[in-house]
Amino acid sequence: MKKINLIIIQYVTMKISFLNSHMKKLFALSAAIFLLVVFANFKVAGQSSGFKVRALWVDPSGFGTTQAVDQMISKCQRAGINTILPDIMIGGTVYFKSPHFIGKVLANDQFDPLGYMIKKAHAVGIKVQAWSCVYYGKPLKDEWVSQSLDRNAQTQTFLSPAHPEVNPYLLAVLKDLLSYDIDGIHLDYTRYCNAAFDYSDAARKGCQAELGFDPLNFLDHPELIVPAEKDIFPIRVLHSKTQMSKVWETGVVERNLNRAGVGFAFVSESTQNIDALRVPGLLVISHYVDVSSEMATAIQRYVNRGGNILWIDLSNSVLEKNQEIRKFTGLSGSKVLPAGRISLQKAGDHPVSGLIQKLPFNTSGNLPEVADARVIARLSTGEPVITINQVGKSKVMVIGIRAMESNSDSIISLLKGIMNWYRAEAGVKGEDLLAEKRNHWIKWRADQVLPLVRAINKAVKEKNPGLVVTSSSGVGPQQYCGIYRDGGYWLTEKINDFLFPMNYTTDPVELEDILREQESRTPQGMSDRIYPGLQMYRVKNKIVSSLDAAIVEKQLLMVRQKGYHGFCLFAYNSFSEEIIEVVRKFK
Repeated sequence: MKKINLIIIQYVTMKISFLNSHMKKLFALSAAIFLLVVFANFKVAGQSSGFKVRALWVDPSGFGTTQAVDQMISKCQRAGINTILPDIMIGGTVYFKSPHFIGKVLANDQFDPLGYMIKKAHAVGIKVQAWSCVYYGKPLKDEWVSQSLDRNAQTQTFLSPAHPEVNPYLLAVLKDLLSYDIDGIHLDYTRYCNAAFDYSDAARKGCQAELGFDPLNFLDHPELIVPAEKDIFPIRVLHSKTQMSKVWETGVVERNLNRAGVGFAFVSESTQNIDALRVPGLLVISHYVDVSSEMATAIQRYVNRGGNILWIDLSNSVLEKNQEIRKFTGLSGSKVLPAGRISLQKAGDHPVSGLIQKLPFNTSGNLPEVADARVIARLSTGEPVITINQVGKSKVMVIGIRAMESNSDSIISLLKGIMNWYRAEAGVKGEDLLAEKRNHWIKWRADQVLPLVRAINKAVKEKNPGLVVTSSSGVGPQQYCGIYRDGGYWLTEKINDFLFPMNYTTDPVELEDILREQESRTPQGMSDRIYPGLQMYRVKNKIVSSLDAAIVEKQLLMVRQKGYHGFCLFAYNSFSEEIIEVVRKFK
């Protein structure tokens, strides 16, 4: 570029020397215009060949002191980072001056972390978006806390967007940021903890008032939501006692069944509840590893009465312990499938076999070992993955992978297809009324977050239309059905200027899957407003360390090849010198 500029200048100077005074002035004016156009074109070309936005999420380790800020800004300069997202609001702490915040305010006249960061960043042309962990915070009252299906909070406390005092409080705190010379506000944790939330009193009362039912009745009392005579083919999910302390297990089950779009309710683990299940129907069992002999016998009675089973990831220890389960599944045992990338293929002509897609995905599980069951799907290497066993009028299906933890569209499609097949086999026709209520409950929770995002955007744009509102949200049903936020809708409604979806993985092959799925879910015309968030760390033996720089480079190359105009790296505390050298290549 410098060499080309020098040649142009030398050429223009030479030509001017041969002209008279009047012509020199005219030529000089023309040459100036010509140079402006040339340089502008070079600038645009340079931008289009690289990344417009090169961002970094900065954890508090990067701005705890003036020295830490200086070092962080220096590293960003060397790497070519042009946007930082400092985490200035997390849990019970903020790192900016806020008279409204009810926790710790670690900013004062002696040292204001956000103010100092902005000054140092702007001095070298780096933009600052104030990263705010919105609903992940300190409650003023206990009733502000979002609760799970089991009416307990996670170890991470999330505020309930359904409580009438929560959104106004958060808006007041976030508006305090507008007294700073920020370039925008970045919204994180603007969501629920997982799909098994929010069953707090405020949410239950709000849902009851607007939708006419108490959502907590999706546990054990769905007849109070849809009368039993209208829930023709009841799909129930076993809610084991161990899940009460493992909220994430309930969350992934609710998320994937939300995505499958079927009507379902949870049934608490007890022999009485299993004996009370109506038939024909379907009992879905997942994350169930501590099966008592009494429960095994109760499930067997359900099968003998004509109830169907879909058992996901059935472990060998459960099969060894319970002869009844071996009998009605038609299995002799199972063997561990280590975590890794697999693809499925159909086996035989069973209708469910026709639902199998060969797209590879990452998973783990317990592969069934067959005694009498029929194999209807295998790994590409030949081992059975899905089996079915006929027991009288009942059909017992076992899936040997962790289907409820999968993000794969093909697995969601398979789950939906299996449940629809069970309904068809039972001769069920007509609407799934419980699914309709489920959809209303999903949308209701998402709608509680929307007013806050709208209000933040309004306040920011009133302050300065040039400021941006961004978020860490992704797009598509994984987000909408799992944590009840919809980044794609936020873009189309123009309450977010762009997104930094957390496309985190250490596996470049899996990243390609993630980006492909993201592309398919991105609203039309919105792809240039999405900048993938990339993982820079790995966890091994509970120790966090920086990811290999070569993997980060592969991720960046893939993001560029997919046509994205920017990226955001997570996070500063893993920003090693080797990664800095890689990132600077993409300036």
